[in-house]
Amino acid sequence: MIGLLKKDLYVADKSGRMLLVIALVFSMVPNMGSFGSTYAMMLALMMPLTSIAYDERSKWDRYAAMLPYTSGKIVWSKYLLAYFYTLLGIGIITLGTFVRGHITGAADWQETAQVCGLLGIVMLFVLDLGLPVIYRFGSEKGRFAMIVVMGVGVGAALGIIGIFGELPELPSLPLPAAAALVAALVIAATYGSFHLSVYFYRKRQNGAYL
Repeated sequence: MIGLLKKDLYVADKSGRMLLVIALVFSMVPNMGSFGSTYAMMLALMMPLTSIAYDERSKWDRYAAMLPYTSGKIVWSKYLLAYFYTLLGIGIITLGTFVRGHITGAADWQETAQVCGLLGIVMLFVLDLGLPVIYRFGSEKGRFAMIVVMGVGVGAALGIIGIFGELPELPSLPLPAAAALVAALVIAATYGSFHLSVYFYRKRQNGAYL
């Protein structure tokens, strides 16, 4: 598993570093904080998509079939890659807020935490929807569906932020209960998404979707 993740990180190294720098620049600009946050989190979805596309072009999956890796491990490495870049995205948003605080003299850390949490959760759900689509239709055809899913997910997150910012104080669940509910939903969605991705991956390897 570590070897698969290292392979994906090596493949994404150059493009990933460039995109991370761009996201950091956007996050540090005072009037572009929200855009920078969204851009940084979208990297979490672009990296596994790029990795799958490279694997298809190089016919790497045929070579992987001769290695001691199960289909589950190969698919799970893409999820881990997305989680890794999600953490990097959160780090970039945090660093951007810190820099903006020094530039403008004020940093809204509560808003930053809310944005990171909401965008992170939305990205996980979008990932759970998008990766099975990619494995079913391939990187080229699935790319457009993934972009639509990403756009809808990010738009929904920003819309929810705006709506709750305009509404008066609402009763809410205790933080531990809310966190447990969200965690349960994420785990259930990831479980179903992973098994669906493995199913589509095996079917594609057997030539069902040529």
